[in-house]
Amino acid sequence: MSGRAALLHRARTAVLPYARLTAAGFRQQSTYLAAAAAGVFTNTVFGFVKMAILLATLAGAGGAAGGYTPELMVSYIFLSQGMLTAIGAFGGDGALGERIRTGDVAVDFLRPLDVQFAALATVIGGAVYSLIPRALPLAVIGAATSMMAWASEPAAYPLAAVSVLLSIVLGQGLLYCVQVLGFWVVDTRGILMFYVVVGTFLMGMFVPVGLFPGWLERIAELTPFAWVIMPPCDILSGRIDAAHGATTVAIQAAWVVAVIALGHILTRLGRRRLEVQGG
Repeated sequence: MSGRAALLHRARTAVLPYARLTAAGFRQQSTYLAAAAAGVFTNTVFGFVKMAILLATLAGAGGAAGGYTPELMVSYIFLSQGMLTAIGAFGGDGALGERIRTGDVAVDFLRPLDVQFAALATVIGGAVYSLIPRALPLAVIGAATSMMAWASEPAAYPLAAVSVLLSIVLGQGLLYCVQVLGFWVVDTRGILMFYVVVGTFLMGMFVPVGLFPGWLERIAELTPFAWVIMPPCDILSGRIDAAHGATTVAIQAAWVVAVIALGHILTRLGRRRLEVQGG
């Protein structure tokens, strides 16, 4: 076997298990169709509630605010609602945190896979699937209002697809970091609740970051949270052009690397602290 062929074989062998875990997560999430339907209904109701409130806010501000017109605001509302499950906005299933609490994560460390990448591969597979029964119907419902703005540049759509994927990895990576704090505390539920409240606010889940007061907007943009929901929404709606969108995607990618690196450090430190008792 040539050197190049050997290198390709090693790369394939290293990546294949995580690809299979991603596919398994995708298939697992596909079994929850009733939950997805209920989620679409709930997100639609909240979408129209937000639409009434935020459009009234724009009307009170003279028709536009923070770079948002009514059409851009409607796009933000329905696109962001469709991404909530994919980014784990409400804390995810907490499976890893529970395995750390019970000590079952010790078995994961014995497997010939990186614990962080294996956990992320599984949840990312499920997150990608969630876009199909949730994000797509909500985009159709938003478009049915005849008020939804879409990007006019063809390049915006593949760029948005990359941005959505980065948003999923970033959101799930942040959740991973929260869950591995279980190596240091008895129960991470309080930390997770704090993350959900503060993190989703800074993500722009309730109102877009562009409507924050200037000082708060700057603070949000210095955190990874502001780069989870807003970039794909702004690119798809055409609020920012493709050139600006490319810069935004590059910043997202940088935050993804930083958060995954943080998760790796926390995992290594947590492994040193792990003590499992019993027979």
